Amino acid sequence: MATQALYRTWRPRLFSDVVGQEPIVTTLKNQVASGRVAHAYLFCGSRGTGKTTSAKIFARAVNCENPRDGEPCGECPACRALQDENCLDVVEIDAASNNGVDEIRDLRDKIKYPPQQGKYRVYIIDEVHMLSAGAFNALLKTLEEPPRHALFILATTEPQKLPATVLSRCQRYDFRRIPAQVIAARLRTVCSGEKVEVSDDALMDIARSAEGGMRDALSLMDMCLSYGGGSVDDALVREVLGASDRSFLFRFAGALVRGDAAGVLRDVDELMRGGREPQVFARDLTGHLRALLLAQTCGDEVAELLEITAEDAARYREQAQSVGRERLLWLLDQFLGVEADMKWASRPRVALEVAAVRACLPEKTAEWDALASRLDLLEKKLENGEFRAASAAPDTAAKPAQAAKPRAAAKSAQEAPSAPAGPVSGAELWDAAMKTIRQDAKLFAFLKNARFAGITDGRARLEFKKGGEIYRNVLLKSGQDKQIEAALTQAAGQPVAVELAMEAEIKKVPAAEDALKNVFETFGRENVQVVDE
Repeated sequence: MATQALYRTWRPRLFSDVVGQEPIVTTLKNQVASGRVAHAYLFCGSRGTGKTTSAKIFARAVNCENPRDGEPCGECPACRALQDENCLDVVEIDAASNNGVDEIRDLRDKIKYPPQQGKYRVYIIDEVHMLSAGAFNALLKTLEEPPRHALFILATTEPQKLPATVLSRCQRYDFRRIPAQVIAARLRTVCSGEKVEVSDDALMDIARSAEGGMRDALSLMDMCLSYGGGSVDDALVREVLGASDRSFLFRFAGALVRGDAAGVLRDVDELMRGGREPQVFARDLTGHLRALLLAQTCGDEVAELLEITAEDAARYREQAQSVGRERLLWLLDQFLGVEADMKWASRPRVALEVAAVRACLPEKTAEWDALASRLDLLEKKLENGEFRAASAAPDTAAKPAQAAKPRAAAKSAQEAPSAPAGPVSGAELWDAAMKTIRQDAKLFAFLKNARFAGITDGRARLEFKKGGEIYRNVLLKSGQDKQIEAALTQAAGQPVAVELAMEAEIKKVPAAEDALKNVFETFGRENVQVVDE
């Protein structure tokens, strides 16, 4: 006979066996005990949190002949038939594979028949969000006014996909993720029943890896039992999960914080030689960095938030003090990004190594966020006194120097001539302004079609070549002429306006008239004949 999976063997048969969902369980038990049973329920929440299990227990409880405080007795004919799963009064429908209008029409035709044994004919529709729009419309009227003997329980992991008309006709119960401590306690009960030795650290590792899902935790425990036989410890769990132990994560994060690129590359090599997956490690590392962020931000509350021991929380707080918040956030962004990129990378190890080295050398990166990270590193070095030993002089010489420093500074301030506000010539002014404008590639490309024609009375003139009207008009309409003025003002050290003109607008006629006037005055107007050529 084939061995049954743990999550099926240890599936709760009573409400009291359901863990982590006490408010929902209490409400359902009270409804059964008082007889105030609704006609439609919606159970929603993440996977493995007890939605379908609670639906089956509730189906047995409402059909039980002798319920005890809202619990099914397990002894009456209805309870025994439901436990053996050979009762026609409870119908389970998988909406993922029966999502069409025809299936719902068939349900609507059969729902009018009364139950054979119990009080209710219960329809459990799992993954109900997979129904098509037509199927929802076919179900809607029946869901609103079903026969007195019909009861619907809809289960879904994505309630946001259900129509509002369906949601408004159901009592909604949100199943929350189960805390790691609760999962570990339940796993301890399972291991005792299976006569398996397991360490507390192994239970917590499995519980945290399950991320709030009891079914996932039992499946992981099944894998560990198959691998380890009669005993399970934390090393075996890490081997099965492909995860890294906490000491390795602390060591790797410490190397990142110190900027030890060679150290992190050696750690990655050790990781790969141990058969670990780069993507799994990246996920573990982001979890570790998140723990450091929580330890830095929340202080003493980190033990409760991360569901860890006080000793581990103290260790996180100690490492969090060695890194600034800006740098920590930047590290999180780096490894969150590489975790997503590894899904498509042909060589995940290289992606991990590149991200690790980049994280160690923020001064070499092109991202603007790296600036804050570099300042953060500088502040930490100043706090740790790393620059003090190199710059400090003996105390005997330092005190006179410090005393004389203000006098020297005051004297130099009085005697030093004032520096010019900006570049001396117009060409130098324009070159200095272009160094600032060059940072805006689009504006710099537009100004390649213009030439600097000089500056007069604080007004700089830019002349566009013939055919460059489009560049001039775009600059004027977008207001980027103000950006040019700001660059010129910064370079000159005083306000400078700018005029955008076209070469065709340069008037040369007045200059010709002045020259002709001088000729008339010299030779006499009657002696000069002007000929147009």
